[in-house]
Amino acid sequence: MDEIRELTRRIDLLETQNRRMKKAAAVILIVAAATLMMAQIPQQPIRLPPNTPARGVEGAQTPPASDEGRLRAQAFVLVDDKGKERASLVTDGSGSVFLVMFDKDGRPRADMQVTNYGPSINFYDPNAKTRLVMGSTTMVASHVSNEGILEKNTPSSIVMFDAAGKLLWRTP
Repeated sequence: MDEIRELTRRIDLLETQNRRMKKAAAVILIVAAATLMMAQIPQQPIRLPPNTPARGVEGAQTPPASDEGRLRAQAFVLVDDKGKERASLVTDGSGSVFLVMFDKDGRPRADMQVTNYGPSINFYDPNAKTRLVMGSTTMVASHVSNEGILEKNTPSSIVMFDAAGKLLWRTP
């Protein structure tokens, strides 16, 4: 009987070692597969020719990449597979920053900007007319309320326009 117990113990020990080796092999295979899948060829950045003006910014230029490994520019232009401009990130001489997104026909449809008047997000209709402004806007002048109090636009306003550019709604 002692021989059977010894054989049973040894078989249990071998089965335990076999399970551990299978688990270790599985982990090694998963790590190797993940490493192979994550290995990517680095993409080469698209470099615009020097002195390429950005859309809507007079005299904007794209300087070369810095030696720190970061791409620095006064403007970035995103194009689709046909070379058509779809978005641009630009600055102007007064310190304002604009991120403009264009539809497939090249018309601006949305932008985010930080100007001297404050930040805003703007949405445009297919005719490039402003339909919604969230944030600071100079498109609607201050007005006198029903109580005779002069109200000024705040950076937190939301303003909506109809297709003709007429004010539909605003708050505050």
